[in-house]
Amino acid sequence: MQFLISKFIYTPSYYGGWLNWFYGFIITGLLIESFAYFFLFQKETRIHLPLWIYLVFWGLYPFTMTTLSFVLLPVVFSVLIYFFVSYRRLSFNYIATNTILAFFLFDMSMATIGPLTMGLYGLISPQTVNFFNNYGSGPVKLVELFVAYLILKRINPLLHRYTKTVIPQMPILAWFFNLFLLGEIVFRTTFHNYLNPLIYVFSILLYSALAFLFIKVTTKYYHWKNMATSEQTELQNLRTYTSHIESMYDDLRRFRHDYKNILLSLGDAIKTGSIEEIRDIFDRVVQPTNVQLDNRTAVLSHLANIKDLEIKSIVYSKVITAINEHLDVTVEVAEPFKIPDKVEITDAIRIISILFDNAIAAAKDSPNKQINFSLFTKANAHYIVVRNSSKEATVNLRLLNGTFHGSLHSRHSLGLRNLRIILAAYPFIQHNCQSINHTVTQEIIIH
Repeated sequence: MQFLISKFIYTPSYYGGWLNWFYGFIITGLLIESFAYFFLFQKETRIHLPLWIYLVFWGLYPFTMTTLSFVLLPVVFSVLIYFFVSYRRLSFNYIATNTILAFFLFDMSMATIGPLTMGLYGLISPQTVNFFNNYGSGPVKLVELFVAYLILKRINPLLHRYTKTVIPQMPILAWFFNLFLLGEIVFRTTFHNYLNPLIYVFSILLYSALAFLFIKVTTKYYHWKNMATSEQTELQNLRTYTSHIESMYDDLRRFRHDYKNILLSLGDAIKTGSIEEIRDIFDRVVQPTNVQLDNRTAVLSHLANIKDLEIKSIVYSKVITAINEHLDVTVEVAEPFKIPDKVEITDAIRIISILFDNAIAAAKDSPNKQINFSLFTKANAHYIVVRNSSKEATVNLRLLNGTFHGSLHSRHSLGLRNLRIILAAYPFIQHNCQSINHTVTQEIIIH
């Protein structure tokens, strides 16, 4: 069996004639294999790739007959997608990681399904094994693609959590793991002719198990780390929220205590018919208190319609931050609003935090210094809208999609890139951006 497997799969007769070359190289190599990589990548990321990317990839494929060039191919593919397809809406780390994962999944499938299938066929029909070796590789690769797709379908939620948590927080660790995955290609192309086939297949399976274990462990670690950080932040926000409610209660109590004196003063002024005295009492005592109470009660009254306590606390925290920055903030939640269950509450908190932080940063530099935050439901869709004034009359919307220059600081650009990674895991969430008349509007629609 060892002889059959090593001969039948590892030394294919691609160059025995024009027919063999056309079928083996063009059909099996260019079409099926390259399609497999594209197919798996699109299923992972939900990024639609145009036809010209396929053509460029097919043009590069003949130069991948060596191990080194084959390893560099995922990197080249990532660069193409990043600069010409995604328009930098996502980070290069996200694109490259998913590209390498797609290559790894299909390569892992090829390294196991192919040898086992060809070896079993060689045992069943040794007389026709050469024919199957030359012309059966295409169907086998389709089987390999199907197996890789089934694996991807099973672990795709885990991969989404991995790219959403590990990549933004530990890009260096993610890239060390990417190199580990690329090492599988090196191992497959270097040692398949020298190892016992069973040992070789077992090695690939062990390699894959280690990769899966790494993804699962790191994802779980950073998930719990984020949960702990999120809980601490939420607790602090709730403390702030409670503190301001208590402060408002104290203000109301003091106002009630002074209410009689204010009425008595107004009564005396009315009796004497002194309009100037009435106006003075109103301007000095009544009006400042009224403004102070209105600002706080306006925020709290709208927040009462937010049914998620975590969202309520983070919004209130950001509003208070904006007020402390001397910004004019309005909050509109006219009807009861709740984040749909299909969106993780931690992701919703991160989305709102990123949008609000960048709105505050932009509004501070603008002449009007205005922010409007609204939550509402329309046509079974949930809307999160953040509108802020801007220094520029019209902001280049590409700045909001990942190409960051000018007034957007690196900290904020990182936040927006992380936002794109979060949204990549939710195909039912739409992100709209608009800039007109010194106003920037960002709209999150959860369908």
